[in-house]
Amino acid sequence: MIQGLLLALAASVVSAQAPRAPSPAPDSAGTVAVVDVTVVPMDRERTLPRHTVVVRDGRIVAVGPTRSTRVPAGAVRIDGRGRFLMPGLADMHSHLAPGEGTPADGAGRQMRLFLANGITTVRGVIAPPGYLAFRDRVRSGEVLGPMLLVAGPSLNGNSVKTPADGRRMVEEAKAAGYDLLKTHGGFASREIYDTIAAAAKRAGLLLGGHVSAETGLAGALASGQQVEHLDGYIAATIRDGADASAAAGQIVTDPAVLAQVDTAKLRTVAEATRRAGVWNGPTLALFENIVGSLPVDSLAARPEMQYVPAQGLANWRNQVGQIRQSEGGAGAEAYLDLRRRLVRALHAGGARLLVSSDSPQLFLVAGFGTHREMRAMADAGLPAYAVLEAATRGPAEYLGQAQEFGTVAVGRRADLLLLDADPLADVGNTSRIAGVMTRGRWLPRAELARMLAEAKRGLSN
Repeated sequence: MIQGLLLALAASVVSAQAPRAPSPAPDSAGTVAVVDVTVVPMDRERTLPRHTVVVRDGRIVAVGPTRSTRVPAGAVRIDGRGRFLMPGLADMHSHLAPGEGTPADGAGRQMRLFLANGITTVRGVIAPPGYLAFRDRVRSGEVLGPMLLVAGPSLNGNSVKTPADGRRMVEEAKAAGYDLLKTHGGFASREIYDTIAAAAKRAGLLLGGHVSAETGLAGALASGQQVEHLDGYIAATIRDGADASAAAGQIVTDPAVLAQVDTAKLRTVAEATRRAGVWNGPTLALFENIVGSLPVDSLAARPEMQYVPAQGLANWRNQVGQIRQSEGGAGAEAYLDLRRRLVRALHAGGARLLVSSDSPQLFLVAGFGTHREMRAMADAGLPAYAVLEAATRGPAEYLGQAQEFGTVAVGRRADLLLLDADPLADVGNTSRIAGVMTRGRWLPRAELARMLAEAKRGLSN
């Protein structure tokens, strides 16, 4: 039930409005140097004080000590003294809005909100029909936005009735040029899922998303599917001999069911995940919003709600209220705590994590939701470096693009985030943004503020 509800809610806040002139195109030509900055390269846990980073034509061409790194004549100089330079952030679970990229449409507002929050790579697991053309306009620089990766049409029990359907949908997604595949599960048989997983591997498309009863966590691990929401993990930790079916859903707040969790299995499933090479996007902040103790009025009063359409915000209020009536109660906090413990166990066991906001929905706003998820992961007990890794180098490695982005190194795409404070001291410092660079295009603080103002004004146009 909750899965279908979340899909409907996402659609309520990304509706398109009348298009206007497109955003200015990025200009990655020329040379930019961030001088005398502390670099957080994210190749390992370290900083490089008093360094200069030189960017030319959208790529990093030099990283070295300021005293010995030459800044080319004519380069634009950015003063990095007292600041920190790290890779741009990647959000690996977003629902993309339709539009042409103007402030008056959903796509344009999203692009502005992402960049203003330092999000330079976005994996869209849900996208409106025809979105590939918009993705290509962003990639070409016609529209200013982060690097976009787009999933093909949802693979689920309604869209895929037979193994042949699944094979056909995967092949069609590959032919159309989609970047990845998302499963919502709910298939009539395990055979259908296995056919999809095998077809995805043949097509070279990463498969990610939900885990449902016909597959279970074991099936997802066997296929190498990337997992969202920690689906299947609670059921996999139910003690031997107990009925795990009541723990198969996304929200498990029944104290009697939670009492059947075998804590020793947290380590077991984490080790199995590591061995399978499966990545997880926990979406901790989403479920804390859904069944947590923070009042709905407090969620609705968060500053970033000014960028949400009034009807979308009203829908979020109503839906969270309804879910809490049915799923709240004594077991809600125990359920959220178990999710946090699962994330700690995955990290401790060497399994890889991704920052996945699942925005925009249920009080998580594009861009801002990425920071909410990072804070939730830190509050769950992950070290700051682990959270930053899940938002930078980790996504690049998962996507097979470690030579493209995710670290500050020569040859990488110039997606960078300039901060006023050290993110390794506190992941919250990733929101103290002095400027963002996307594929070599420098966006100073004033430009980011202007983009936010445009996004807000666009709601009323």
